[in-house]
Amino acid sequence: MRYLTIKEGPTGKALYSTYKKSKGGTKGKKTESRRLNPLFIRDNEGNFIDWNLQARFEIGESLPCIGKKGEAGLYLGKFLKRNEYWNWLKQHVIETVKDEKLKPYCFRHRYAKESHAAGLPMVNIAESMGHILEVHMLNYARFKPDKTAELYELRNKEKVAA
Repeated sequence: MRYLTIKEGPTGKALYSTYKKSKGGTKGKKTESRRLNPLFIRDNEGNFIDWNLQARFEIGESLPCIGKKGEAGLYLGKFLKRNEYWNWLKQHVIETVKDEKLKPYCFRHRYAKESHAAGLPMVNIAESMGHILEVHMLNYARFKPDKTAELYELRNKEKVAA
C-alpha cells in the first residue's frame, strides 16, 4: 500500500502501483509502475461489488498500517485477524470449502481467477498483476478456463457450413 499513487494515465487519472517487482527469471530486471485495474466481483447474491478504491484513496481514507519495508504481509495479516468479517469468512471457508484456507494472498488469486473467468487475454492479466507471461503461466494457469474443445468444435461447424 505504500506504493499506491494517483497518476495521469491515457484515459485520465488512475490508481497505480509504483512497486517494482522482479520480472522473474530475468536477474535484476524489475517491472515498471503499473495501473491497477479494478475487477468487480460478485457477492453471494450475484451483485457486482465496486470497492471504489481509487476514489477512497483520493479522499485520503486511511489504509491499514503496513510497518517497515518488508513487513507488509505480516502487518496486513495482523490487521485482518482483528477484523470481525475476515474471521467470520475464514470460519465459513473452513466449514464449507474442502481443503481450502483463507489467507491474505488469496486476494491476488481471486483477481487472477476472476480475470481468467471473464475471458480477458492472459497477457493482459499478467501485465495487470505485474508478471511476465511465463511467470503468470507458472503460477496462475490453473485458473485458465479450458475452452479448447469448444474452439475446435466451433471451427469445424464453420467449415461444414461453408
